[in-house]
Order: sequence, then structure tokens, then C-alpha cells
Amino acid sequence: MANTSNKRMGPTGFSGITSDRISSLPDEILHHILSLMTAREAVQTCVLSTRWRDVWMSLRCIEVEAQEFTNMERFVMFMDNLLLRRGLVPLDSFSLMGWSDDFSLNHPRANLWVCHALRSNVRVLQIFSRKLFNLEYSPFISSHLKILNLRDVSIAALFIEKLFSGCPQLEELSLVDCRVPATKFSSRTLKKLTFIAHTPYGADDVHTDFEDLVIDTPSLVSLHLEDIPLLTPCLVNVSSVVKASFRLDEECFSSPYVSCNIISALSNVTKLKLFFGLDNETASKVLRRDLWRCQAFNNLKTLSVSGWCIDVDLRALVYFLRRSPALEKLTLCLSQARASDRLRRRDSTESEETSTSFNCKHLKKVKIRCPQGDKRVGNILNVILASASLPEIVINPYERWDPLE
Repeated sequence: MANTSNKRMGPTGFSGITSDRISSLPDEILHHILSLMTAREAVQTCVLSTRWRDVWMSLRCIEVEAQEFTNMERFVMFMDNLLLRRGLVPLDSFSLMGWSDDFSLNHPRANLWVCHALRSNVRVLQIFSRKLFNLEYSPFISSHLKILNLRDVSIAALFIEKLFSGCPQLEELSLVDCRVPATKFSSRTLKKLTFIAHTPYGADDVHTDFEDLVIDTPSLVSLHLEDIPLLTPCLVNVSSVVKASFRLDEECFSSPYVSCNIISALSNVTKLKLFFGLDNETASKVLRRDLWRCQAFNNLKTLSVSGWCIDVDLRALVYFLRRSPALEKLTLCLSQARASDRLRRRDSTESEETSTSFNCKHLKKVKIRCPQGDKRVGNILNVILASASLPEIVINPYERWDPLE
């Protein structure tokens, strides 16, 4: 009787184990599963069953990684077939990744793939290239594009202007290691801007003399500028910015007397980071002169600065803290002290304030990164502890300065 029972139970139990429960899921869930794969992996699911044969064609999130293909010919053939078969099904996101050293995204058909994505009403477009990719601006006409992320991309001088006029809903723009000849970013809808140009074909390969980098963005909330040689930031109508990060060097300023407003224009920020790779006297004078014009940072809660703000009498640092009553976290990154730090004479434009007292009753944490045995730390702590109510103190000494840490 036991054997008979097992025989009767066997097929039923086996059927329960092997039933394809995933295929019975709604298309929306299957699309989510496929969105976690690369486009090549998603297409390969067509062999699983008849249910899966055409699911990939209506995929709304496409990520193509060129390194999955053995040569350029196979890659181009796949891209052409992929976009031809799916037609103009609306896209939420389209990512073209060319990390391979074997071939570049610079193929005559590559800009057509970008054009297809824009015609499919893509909302998020990403192009990451290992080798410099020449992106045309003519296809960029879309009332749906909201986020554009570019890396290792070369654009024409008119690209930024055409981008903002042709994509009126654009909210986020990221340019990393790109060749960008533009000197003006003007948009009423942009909320987040990241511009990092520190490669051999970055801004220093485009601009041959100092120019202003004008940023006129009344809706901007987040701003990140990094390594933009020969471009002096000029902020226009950026009072909505709440998070700002700058990592600049002396090549941003033609002289110690150049006009600069990257601090005074950001009076409403809640988080501000202002670093220099290595402290430079020219840059320090430019920034301190801008600082003296500031009246208050009433919303500032997190402040990170490098040595430009740390002079012998801590005048600039105290001036900053005195105008930041809501500050909760302070980070100081000090490079090796220079002789000019000890001998620097006061600039005629500096604040006349001599008191070192300030009121930061909300200050909870102070972090100092400094050279091993830096004697400036003791003076800094004495000034802070005299006016703040015992914040947490973290000191991270180093032997070799690395501005990127």
C-alpha cells in the first residue's frame, strides 16, 4: 500500500516542484526582473519559454554594456536589432556603457541609438565611455528627458545651450571627465548639476585662457564643481541651492584679485564643501575676500573646508563660524603648513573683527584631518572649545597628503 501511495503522489509532487511560477507573474513584475539585467541578458530570456519570447521587447529600462561583446561588429549588430525589434516603446531609462578597451562607442550609428532613446521619450539617459565619445547635440529635443549623465564624452560648444532649450524638463545634468567647451549653464528647470573635468582632455584642453563659468539656475538645489582649470565659477541666481561642493585649484583664478562669489552667492546652503587640492595663496586670497562679504549662513548645518580657511589667527574660520549659528558638523582638511602661512600679512579687504568667540550651540562634531604632529590643531581646538559646548572631536593624522581622500 505504501508503494502504491508513493506512485500516486509522485507525479503530483513533481509537477508542483517544476511548475513555472515566475512566468505566470504579470508583465510589470517581469519587466522589473529584466530591468536588473543588462540588455543582452534580458534578450537571452526569450529562449526560456513562449511566455518569455517577446517580454524583452516592451522593456522600459535598457542598459547595454559593450564589454559583453567580443568585437565591435557584434555589438553594433545587437544594438541595431535590439532597437529595431522593440520599436518606439516608451523608455524610462537608457544606459549605454562602453567600458571596453577593445573598441570605442565612436561608431557612425551610436548617435542614432541615442536619437532612438530620445524619440522613445526616455526620462533618464546615461552614456559612460572608456574612450572619448563624440556626442551630437542635434537629437536632443525632448519634453520627457529629466536626467542626463555623461562620462568621457566630447560635446560641441553649442551643446549645453541646445540641450537646455531642446529639453525644457531637464532636472539633473552630470558631466564627468568630459570635454566641455561651454562656459554658461542657464536653465530654469535644472535642479542638480555636477561638472567634473580632470582628465587630459578636460577643460584645460578646451580653454586656452581664463574665462568665467556662469551658472544661472534659479531652481538649482545641488551643485558640484571639481577640477575645472581656467574657468572661474560665477554664480548667478542660485539662492535655491542647499547642497554645494567645490574642489578647485589655483588654475581657476587668473590672479589674487579676480572677482569671485562662490561663497557669498550660497547664503541658503545647508551643506557646503570647499576644498583645494593643495592650499594656494592666490586661491586663499580670492576666497577670503569673498567670505568677508557674507552676512549669514543661517541654514548651514555641515561645513567642510581645507587650509584656505585656516590662517595664523584663524580669522577666516572664526568669521565663518560666527555667521553659521545652526552648524552641527565641521570638517577641516589641512595640508602641510607653509612659510607663507606664518608670515602672511593681512589683506586690506579682510574683516576687522579680532575676537575669536562665536556661538555654535548646535555644533556636535568636529573632524580634523591634518599632518602628523601639526601644531595648528591645538590652537584650532582651543578656539572651538572656548565657544562650543563639548562637541565630539575626531582627529585623523596622515603622513602623506592626498587631497582626494
